[in-house]
Amino acid sequence: MSDRSAANRLAWIDLLRGLAVVGMIETHVVNVFLSSGYDTAGWRSQLSFFNGLVAPAFLWIAGYIQGRSVRRSHELGRPVATAARWRRLGFVVALSFLLHIPWHFWGVGDFGLASWKHFFQIDVLSCLGVSLGILLLAGQLRPRWFDAVSVGLLGFFVLAAPMATGWHTGWPMVDGWLNRAEGSLFPLFPWLGFCAAGSLASRWRLDGWFWPVLAVAMAWGGYELASGPFTNTDPLFFVERLGWLLGLILLVKAVSRLAAPKWLQLAGRESLLMYMLHIILLHAFPAGGGMTWDRKIGQTLSLPSVALVFVGLLSVCLLAAWFNETRKARGAERVRKRRENGPEPVGA
Repeated sequence: MSDRSAANRLAWIDLLRGLAVVGMIETHVVNVFLSSGYDTAGWRSQLSFFNGLVAPAFLWIAGYIQGRSVRRSHELGRPVATAARWRRLGFVVALSFLLHIPWHFWGVGDFGLASWKHFFQIDVLSCLGVSLGILLLAGQLRPRWFDAVSVGLLGFFVLAAPMATGWHTGWPMVDGWLNRAEGSLFPLFPWLGFCAAGSLASRWRLDGWFWPVLAVAMAWGGYELASGPFTNTDPLFFVERLGWLLGLILLVKAVSRLAAPKWLQLAGRESLLMYMLHIILLHAFPAGGGMTWDRKIGQTLSLPSVALVFVGLLSVCLLAAWFNETRKARGAERVRKRRENGPEPVGA
């Protein structure tokens, strides 16, 4: 692959990831602060539908990036499941739990079962980390078997999702990975499927007429074949959402060849930082009276007020992203200069 081609692919991935993290911030601000009086508005259901593509996009992107990395390791004969990769995935999972420590329980000395159920809820980060860990183990196999096992994992976690709604062990830290009964938002059934789909997609360039046709067929077919309202565990829900997501991916990929806003690419490169920061500001930053902002304000704001909060929160997160990237660039420059100049003389 030429350098130019690699640069284009990186640009569209960063752009897509930037859109996903901006969409995540908007989704959380709307869900936390928008007055419930808007729930019956027609546009609200439409917005909720498109906001529902944000988490699948995060998972798909993560699977795609890791899939590319695994295939590159196969081509070069390098180890796949390295200690560095496991450390990164472990950090992501640990961070996910740290971001929803139940301070409203533990802060008043309540360490009962409800607090632990809250702590062990599975969010998109913990689902992403464990899903990638399972796929990384599959990456230890030869390329052909890696793809075959990835297909098998996708099929199992998507098709078994309706049955998994009734599975339970009695242990909240286990059951949260299986279904939503304990309050988890993103159990492995069926959400691991989006990571697996991204990993499989990394085999191809996603160019040509086939992919738009597939996107339309999946989005339309999933909707038309559904016998009733979708549930998150319905395999047709997965098919339809993956179709819409594939259409969005192809659109972003095409647009990135014409324009790729720098601020959106910055958001993509620093997506983990922006995700972490906006969660802290919404759900953990003190607002006085022993309350956080989400609990103090609640669903009381008008649409213009919510828009202002979104713009303000996004601006703070982008500023932090710019600062962090600048800090890393300066550190890399200092390291480069030290290597070029060699060690300083003793006593200098």
